Amino acid sequence: MEVRTINNTLFFAEVAEQLALGHAVRMRARGNSMLPFIRDGRDVLVLEKPGKDSFRRGRLVLARLLLARPEEDRYVIHRVVKVQGDRLWLRGDGNLKVYERCSRAEVLAEVTEVVRSGRRPSVERSIRQGSWRWNAYRFLWPSHPFLRRVGLALYRRLNKK
Repeated sequence: MEVRTINNTLFFAEVAEQLALGHAVRMRARGNSMLPFIRDGRDVLVLEKPGKDSFRRGRLVLARLLLARPEEDRYVIHRVVKVQGDRLWLRGDGNLKVYERCSRAEVLAEVTEVVRSGRRPSVERSIRQGSWRWNAYRFLWPSHPFLRRVGLALYRRLNKK
């Protein structure tokens, strides 16, 4: 299978357009900032247009983090940890101390499902928003940096390939 790489700005502009048309968008996860909940290259995320409830603590959102030049903008899928008026504080489950801030207008989508591939590619499991597995990751993952460090170290040690 041929793999093509496109610019993030173009890719996420198309994602935003599809969401505006009312379609759900599926994309493969990239990066480790949401470990252990979302795994790089193995999980597929289902994105939907954000609604009023998308801006609550604990929700997973796709946000565009505006930087000095538009071509440097970053796109992240992180958990909402604090809401204050129009401002959101985001943090990846795998991040120890780093937070990002954005406005509601910079949120492109909400993650409503994680489709997890097992060690055998033919085995798929879906973790839907609101399910017991989704809430287990949301509520049981520690917020204290030291406990996160220990939890991530254990996860990585147990899941070495």
